[in-house]
Amino acid sequence: MKITVVGAAGSVGAPAAFYIGVSGLVEELVLIDVRPNVVQQHALDMNTAMSTLGVSVKAGTYEDLVGSDVVINAAGVPQGLIADRMEMLPKNIPLVRDVALAVKRYCPAAFVITATNPIDPLSYATWLVGGFDRRQVVGYSLNDSTRFREIVARTKGVKTSQVQAMVIGEHGSTQVPLFSSARIDGRPVSFGEAEKQAVRDEISTVLRRYEELQSGRTAGWTSAVGLAALTRAIALDTGEFFPCSVVLDGEYGRRGLSLSVPVKVGRGGVQGIQEWELAPDERDAFERSADAMAAAARVVDENLKGDTKA
Repeated sequence: MKITVVGAAGSVGAPAAFYIGVSGLVEELVLIDVRPNVVQQHALDMNTAMSTLGVSVKAGTYEDLVGSDVVINAAGVPQGLIADRMEMLPKNIPLVRDVALAVKRYCPAAFVITATNPIDPLSYATWLVGGFDRRQVVGYSLNDSTRFREIVARTKGVKTSQVQAMVIGEHGSTQVPLFSSARIDGRPVSFGEAEKQAVRDEISTVLRRYEELQSGRTAGWTSAVGLAALTRAIALDTGEFFPCSVVLDGEYGRRGLSLSVPVKVGRGGVQGIQEWELAPDERDAFERSADAMAAAARVVDENLKGDTKA
């Protein structure tokens, strides 16, 4: 399998490339970035580190996308201090457009994972510009569910590894933690209203806590583990379910936008979308999130006038 990471010099792309490589999921790994000296340094070092694993790593350009089975787009303009990921939408649309056109030109059958914020409208933009089958384009949003599991585990006094739980909707401020999906060692768990609100309150502070550090970095290590898990499902054709941002076409009563729902992933990309029965409060929250992402999709449509799905 060949995987290309765009934005591979960054704090998401570099850890993802390394973790995927050392997990033995690929034979060939290509790193692309606008900072050629940095990405070349990563490629030299990773190629040595992975040489005993049979993994070839090189720095490249868009022309080296040819033959890629999976393309991970983690490229983005410098973020600065933000209060909401949606602030990055106008700045990152042109960049995502360029990546989508390059994929369309050099590896049109590749499975594309967007890991550039804001994930949902930019995954939609990738699909729109590239004219791809919607089953071959997803936005990466697994971090939300990982954090939800971590907070639930702390709330219930268990290990995170014992918790199964999922977040759907926007990868952002309107995300919907599904308390109805929570399981501990496979058994349903109940929450009082105060517990639910405490969990929601903690979730809402995640971005602020990162931003207050003013480190210029983001959740690269968490993303690396999640992107490797998603890549493993593709490489091994496991048919596992992940929360991924996907373009909807009637599922959950929505069309013409991308947001996270439970997606079955395997060789070739999205193999199915599961429509879960949501609790009434979860359904209301999901509709609010979907409305927000529909508005974001309209911003993408406006910015990409003239780009067609040829």
